[in-house]
Amino acid sequence: MADDLVPDFDIRKSIFMQFATHVVSHDWPNSDALNAELREVVMAREAEEGKNNFVRSNAGGWQSSGNLITWKEPCIDDLRRRIEKLVTNLLQELIRDMGKNRSFELYIDSWANINRSGDYNVVHTHPNCMFSGVYYVTRGNPDSGVPHGGLLEMLDPREAANYIQVTDTVLDARVFFENKPGRMLLWPSWVKHMVHPHVGEGERISIAFNVNVRERT
Repeated sequence: MADDLVPDFDIRKSIFMQFATHVVSHDWPNSDALNAELREVVMAREAEEGKNNFVRSNAGGWQSSGNLITWKEPCIDDLRRRIEKLVTNLLQELIRDMGKNRSFELYIDSWANINRSGDYNVVHTHPNCMFSGVYYVTRGNPDSGVPHGGLLEMLDPREAANYIQVTDTVLDARVFFENKPGRMLLWPSWVKHMVHPHVGEGERISIAFNVNVRERT
């Protein structure tokens, strides 16, 4: 009788995500040549602009001025098309079926980041936009003995989530993302995040972007 009252069951059929935060991590294939071109363009722009003292969230490092997505190099156009593809695919998963075809216009702002040893980005959000993301060009040569070196960390937006102290589970209130060249991340712009100090040699180059969306009528 006891077994009949408490039978085994598949918990996956009973779980649903009520207030989930959508985060996309996609590794674009065939990225080596594109990344080499992007690195060359970004490094040349740093040499041209010099120390521009342009600060968003960076502590040290270099960030480009203006909107990178308007640069004229062909590799920038390829990057733009990747951003548009990722955002459009996400929108198709998120929108409600209204019984009609729906299309959207995307407004993208973007900038390059170069972090060398000791450079990092403080905890921040990206105001006045819907989605934010990053594309990794190079990771440099990080010191493997430094935990989380150069990694992007996202913080759980639910303020009380870390009250549940069950380590090494999906209940952890922080998550780290490897800065793998060719990887593109996308998340809601209100999610708090940071980049841990790059400790090691070489340049950690990434391209950050914000996206606003307007539905075509």
